[in-house]
Amino acid sequence: MATPVRKVKAAFASPQAFKESLRVPDAPVEGSAYFNEDLLPTPPDKRIWNTLHFFAYYLTQTFSSSSYNLGATLISIGLQWYHAMIAAVIGAAGLSIVVILNSRGATRYHVGFPVYARASSGIGGSKLFVAVRASVAIIYFATQSYYGGRITSVCLRAIFGSSWENIPNTLPESAGITSKNLLGFFIFWIVQFPVMFVHPTFLRHLFVIKAVYTTVALFALGMGWAIRENGGGIGNFSFSAGTALTGSALVWPMIQAINSVLATLCPLLINQPDVARYATKPEQATWSQATGILISKVVVMFVSCATTSASTGFLGKSYWNVWDLYDAILTKYWSPGARAGIFFVGFGMVLAQIATNAGSNSLPVGADSSGLWPRYINIVRGQVICALLAPFCVPWKIIASASTFLTFLGSYTVFLMPICGVMVVDYWIVRRGNFHVPSLYTKEPGTIYRYYHGWNPRALAAWVAGVAFTVHGIAGNLDATAVNQASKNMYKLGFILSFLMGSLVFYVLNLIWPVPIYPEDRASEGQMTFEYMADSEGFFAGESVEGIRGVLSGEGVNVVSDGGDESRYGKGHLDEKTEPVVV
Repeated sequence: MATPVRKVKAAFASPQAFKESLRVPDAPVEGSAYFNEDLLPTPPDKRIWNTLHFFAYYLTQTFSSSSYNLGATLISIGLQWYHAMIAAVIGAAGLSIVVILNSRGATRYHVGFPVYARASSGIGGSKLFVAVRASVAIIYFATQSYYGGRITSVCLRAIFGSSWENIPNTLPESAGITSKNLLGFFIFWIVQFPVMFVHPTFLRHLFVIKAVYTTVALFALGMGWAIRENGGGIGNFSFSAGTALTGSALVWPMIQAINSVLATLCPLLINQPDVARYATKPEQATWSQATGILISKVVVMFVSCATTSASTGFLGKSYWNVWDLYDAILTKYWSPGARAGIFFVGFGMVLAQIATNAGSNSLPVGADSSGLWPRYINIVRGQVICALLAPFCVPWKIIASASTFLTFLGSYTVFLMPICGVMVVDYWIVRRGNFHVPSLYTKEPGTIYRYYHGWNPRALAAWVAGVAFTVHGIAGNLDATAVNQASKNMYKLGFILSFLMGSLVFYVLNLIWPVPIYPEDRASEGQMTFEYMADSEGFFAGESVEGIRGVLSGEGVNVVSDGGDESRYGKGHLDEKTEPVVV
């Protein structure tokens, strides 16, 4: 057996040996690489996410500092607390619908976003969509890490007191962050880094733990304590400066608020297949996630408003950023009990940030980068790369002000939602829920997802149209005189308009220029009834996952399994033994 030292020496023996040492063990050695173990359909023994896990997943993503702090952003543009609640209800309802639409396919065919997107955009075209999603996730991972660092700083103050609080600041004001908070950022980054080595099949336990702990912390030691300290009342919920907006003056700020609520979970909508693929049953991934969004989005906004309102009564000032609130409580009630309480609730928010980053940011980057470079990157390696790149995004600059943060939320929504629209229309309308899974892993001439040299021009045109329809409004958010008011208003509808425009253009182009649903040599076996292929998990008789491995890795044969492996590859494709099918 080779020792680790010998393995290292062998890896550096030649450039080819070094390149081979970087290859993912289960990726093809030769030929075009369109798969590795993480890109292949999830086997039954790994479909272990149930209703509780999916509900906790979205409870995890929503019960975080970014959603908690969103109320402050909305109040800053002139809205009242009840406007924020209305926006939360409408936004959560919209998110729930889109989650169901974009989860269904992955629960039936058990493939992640990088492979799922190949059906609508092509084997090559999917890489554009994957790259866009991965870029957004890395930036958002960085901003969530910054939030985590600020809360970590509060927890460390609760532990070390003045020793932490009096750390001198050696950074200039232009840096946008103090030395103490920068140290807190890197401490949080180091603490969460080991989680990047955890595969999503095991991450589900973290979501459940975090959902319970953080919910208790926010209700009991957050809102509950603040209400008790305020004499048993929430307060008057009076936050906005000046007169409340009414009539026509309220319309566009409300639209912007709804769009902002939608945007907070926009990245998760795109990569729904990355988690839905692990569902034990389809309904466990769809309705449980939708319910989790609807409940948690509204609840966390209410907790945010109620806690801020109650604490205003005894602190004399409204604190929306959760770390500022906890810091102010420490300052006013400095005692062993207060320090222990703030550490407990602060640690809950730190845990929330880690779980949010793992589920909504590093996991998508891991899956996406695996789709870009299947031979060398799997999900875990991609998650590690995401974490390593995060500090270079300088997130404290991105979220320096409320207006900047709203622009950030709106800008990536514009680029992502047309992708979501394309995938939804492709699955539900164009293909009526029918995927041919083996064709998702090959770009050979004549295969149905090859399109034009691997690119589907319909999807590309739809994405460009969805982006172009609203992206011009970004300039108006950065410079009020850059574009007219109509352009700014369209941008405030960015989530809805970009989604609808991408969907509409893709649908029309498919009416004009229909796509094949099944390979020519198997077309007679397929039907256009809804999800006809789902019962066999996308395989015709005689096809198997082992066939994908064999043909695409250059072995030249399609291995047809015996009945003993039926559970590994689905139900319908092993009923009979046919001649090998090369796709």
